[in-house]
Amino acid sequence: MLPVMDVGVIRDDELCMQCGTCVAVCPTHAIALDWGVATGYRVVIDRDRCTDCGICLDACPGPGLDFRPGAWWRERNVGAADRDFLGPWRRLSFGWAADPEVRHAGASGGVATALLAGFLEEGLADAILAVDMSNEDPLRAVGVICRSPAEVAACRGSKYDVVAINTLLRTVLDEPGRYVLVGLPCHIQGLRLAQRRSRRLGERVVLTLGIFCGLTGEPRATEVAALQAGLDPADLASVSYRGPGWPGGMRLATRDGRVRWRDYPAYYDRFVAAHTPPRCRVCPDALGELADISIGDTWLERFEGSDGVSDLIVRTPAGERAAAAVAGRLRLQDATPEEMVASQAETYRVKRDVLRGRLALRAAAGRPVPAYAGLDLRAGARDTLLGALDAGRELLYRRLADRRYPSPLSTRSRP
Repeated sequence: MLPVMDVGVIRDDELCMQCGTCVAVCPTHAIALDWGVATGYRVVIDRDRCTDCGICLDACPGPGLDFRPGAWWRERNVGAADRDFLGPWRRLSFGWAADPEVRHAGASGGVATALLAGFLEEGLADAILAVDMSNEDPLRAVGVICRSPAEVAACRGSKYDVVAINTLLRTVLDEPGRYVLVGLPCHIQGLRLAQRRSRRLGERVVLTLGIFCGLTGEPRATEVAALQAGLDPADLASVSYRGPGWPGGMRLATRDGRVRWRDYPAYYDRFVAAHTPPRCRVCPDALGELADISIGDTWLERFEGSDGVSDLIVRTPAGERAAAAVAGRLRLQDATPEEMVASQAETYRVKRDVLRGRLALRAAAGRPVPAYAGLDLRAGARDTLLGALDAGRELLYRRLADRRYPSPLSTRSRP
């Protein structure tokens, strides 16, 4: 039997990262994405259009990634230091936006907003590929193209929801310009794989800003949070997950003007956290190792009570040049590798200790497991126990959520 040559097999094996890269690179437009509140984005293959060229599989990060020292993507990191979990780096910093208003409005010090606005204003890029929540469906995260600092500011704040932002790479292929992609580790991986085949994507996406990711959420996670707040998800007009201030919180607003506020991380309880895409549970890249610059919250006691601080990892020469060009927009303090890892202690536990156990359990169940050459992800007894406890807790709270917070959106059409 001939091998399957499209990403339908990735979807069926529950290895899809919902990044959207396959949609953008398919030369016959044979791939689309369906969206649903229960799972997020689901790949759909038009068999009449598909030519079995395999391009979508080549650009798919779902099967795994080579993390060995000589891996193809590390050509961007020549001369950089390297360490497990941190990935390659040329500079490590803690920082925040120099403008107090930008700092306060952001999720963790306004660093991303300051950087991206600076890239546009300094002429380093023509457009930013970013993430916002859909106006038509506030539970749905979507990719948007920002061409002004005001549009960048409108996208500020974390989005704890799956998003297929890499579908926008189709626009990059069709419309000349210099683009910056802002994405989670899976999005950056998908882009890099696509750039291996596409000179145009390599030339036009001039910079990547990776956002740290412990785990993201399915839309159902946000639906559960809304139900916990006493709101009908169908009545929502807007959702925001972080900010203003640090650590901020979730703001839920309805069409008739009601507003509910839930502090972070209190709202991210076990009912909400249980609704994570399966592929996220077996991804080791927490800090966007393939990005030019990576950023995320700094969770260190010495910064408690501040208006937000971010970890900033500059990884490539392109990232160094870009960061230097807008350096006046940030306030930075040098950080050591040990401090940087310490600032992500909980994420490290999820992306190493628990991850090893989840991978082992998945393999033992005979399910396909992503391959990560170069990373030591062998599970010991403790890892396996942690993985089993994590998987059991996830299953339990999914079922409890179905009983306590049944989905109204799965039984009726949205307006």
